[in-house]
Amino acid sequence: MTVHRISTSSTGATGRVTADFFTGSYRFSASVLVYKRRLADVLGDRITDYLDLVDIYVSRINHPGEIVATYQKGSLVKSEINFILLSSEVEGTSKERFYVPNRVSLPIFVTVPSFEIQGKFQWMGDLEIKKIFASDTHKFLPILDARSTNAHFPKVTFEGPIVLVNKSKIELICIGDAG
Repeated sequence: MTVHRISTSSTGATGRVTADFFTGSYRFSASVLVYKRRLADVLGDRITDYLDLVDIYVSRINHPGEIVATYQKGSLVKSEINFILLSSEVEGTSKERFYVPNRVSLPIFVTVPSFEIQGKFQWMGDLEIKKIFASDTHKFLPILDARSTNAHFPKVTFEGPIVLVNKSKIELICIGDAG
């Protein structure tokens, strides 16, 4: 079973971003109140360790189509997020980050608790994997054209234009040659 992240809301006038948040055992489909910021910037905000969520649908990662609970409001601890599946690449990039046009897209494979994630990683210059962790101050690593597979239930996959992976949850990271 493959689940695709579909666009259900934009930040425009609503000040919300809808996404799927994955922890070790759960998937939370919810909206984040971002106001005039992007989700990447809210995640990087060091003032709070939580995300304020609204319209929350809770499911277990092994049965993503089965909603076990719904809530109007809640808070999610940022450090417990393994990865976030977004419907818009824009929301996964910081307004503060300066982009250089001649970045190279490289295939990437990452494991986090209960999931393996494949996609494309953009980088400029010589690639040393430790530089990804040392030189970039953002706590979440963007992976484009991402496919996330549940390691315990490989038939359960999630796909979307971008996944933000919590760097502190990465178990293994492999980056291939540009292809």
